[in-house]
Amino acid sequence: MQKSKRSSSHSNGLPSWVWPAALVALIALFFWPCFLTDQILMSNDASLMTLKRAKAIFPGGMISGWDCIHWLGTQQAYPATPTWFLLYLMPAESFARLIYVFHIMVTALLAFYWLRRMELCDFAAFFGSLVMTFAGSYVTYILPGHIGKFEMTTFAMLALLCLTRALQTTRWSDFAWAGVALGLSLQGAIDSGALMALLVAAWFLFSAGWRWLSVDDPTRRNWVMGFMLMMVTSGIVALPIVRSLLGIGLITNVPGTQEGDTGEQKWQWATQWSYPPSEVIDLFAPGYHGWKTQDPQGPYWGALGRNPQFDPYATPADLLKAANAANPAQATQLLQFWNFRFNGDFHGTVTWVAILLAIVALFAREPRPADAEPQTDWRDPWLRRQGPAIIFWAVIAAVVLVTSFGRFFPPPFRLLHSLPLFSSMRNPNKLLVLLTPALAVLAAIGMDRLWHETQPPETGRKSRNTDR
Repeated sequence: MQKSKRSSSHSNGLPSWVWPAALVALIALFFWPCFLTDQILMSNDASLMTLKRAKAIFPGGMISGWDCIHWLGTQQAYPATPTWFLLYLMPAESFARLIYVFHIMVTALLAFYWLRRMELCDFAAFFGSLVMTFAGSYVTYILPGHIGKFEMTTFAMLALLCLTRALQTTRWSDFAWAGVALGLSLQGAIDSGALMALLVAAWFLFSAGWRWLSVDDPTRRNWVMGFMLMMVTSGIVALPIVRSLLGIGLITNVPGTQEGDTGEQKWQWATQWSYPPSEVIDLFAPGYHGWKTQDPQGPYWGALGRNPQFDPYATPADLLKAANAANPAQATQLLQFWNFRFNGDFHGTVTWVAILLAIVALFAREPRPADAEPQTDWRDPWLRRQGPAIIFWAVIAAVVLVTSFGRFFPPPFRLLHSLPLFSSMRNPNKLLVLLTPALAVLAAIGMDRLWHETQPPETGRKSRNTDR
């Protein structure tokens, strides 16, 4: 299958390198203290001391090692991934300052080129990559210190880019690189990476199925064989982390539960971080329910992270009264999980306006030209190209959001939780890592449509009649 041709009008009148350069410049400007000062971003799970302890046992810690936090040491192991190799090569202080910025830059660039592969204009790809990196939960994972989720997202974007390219070129090397990237994504964060793997597989099935009847038999055969190659390659790359988790039982047991717990107790533990449907408004209005737990200016007052046993009580005071907790120490312990949020899933109004443009464009219908042939498809070429993608990503966003409701709307998450590997996954809210790329693509498509509609009549007609 030949690589798709891109219209020169899709460059928005600027050299193609300007847009990725602008991405890098914006991110560098946003994080300038990390480059020009010794300021280290606050990060709970990946504090500077934690990074120094990890670095002290490298490179042996990538195979096996001992962390001397205790007198006799505790066994430690770190995945041999590019992120941890960077820690091995860099001073811990420099790593702590720059690792998040590095991942955000690389993810933004990969998202940009992936959206361009989807035949969107430069401005639309630029906008979508900003949504991917600065909206949703992605950038807010800095505070809890989830370095693995940054690594997972970076390589998931690379897998989507390589897979989209592979579907256009049918080169087996592209499928193989997609598999390597997907395996590294799983190494970064096995649970979130497994969710991304489902998304990558769904993207392949959609992209190939959509064009299945319009391609020849050799192309179909290469797609099927290439997809199998990607799966095998990703499995080989991810094998170390899968074997490690199997060895300690994290894939076969729900973490935090004890032997003898009832099914209901395990379900409550697994669904404690369910996304409350009433807090969907935060996707449109960032900070409506507060920013994070115990924030001095905007404390989080929603229900995310609440122990399900506290549901019958309207306020913490009601809970304390019912529990008859008189001493402060007991009260503090009891209220530890009244709610808990350190990262947010905020997208804002501009993103949703762009998404609305994509949805409206899907239902827009042009009048049939009087001279159109009866058997020809006279629809807008842009809608023929992007219409199926709008439907796919809208369905992904809806399914992900509903499943993230967890115990507040049990059927979808119960189905996911019954699958191997996912039966050990706590935190339905974790599914929102898939919401960000879905909304980023929809927003980019909406901006692409807006760009088409704002072109001069001659240019607009020319670009619409060009099947890239």
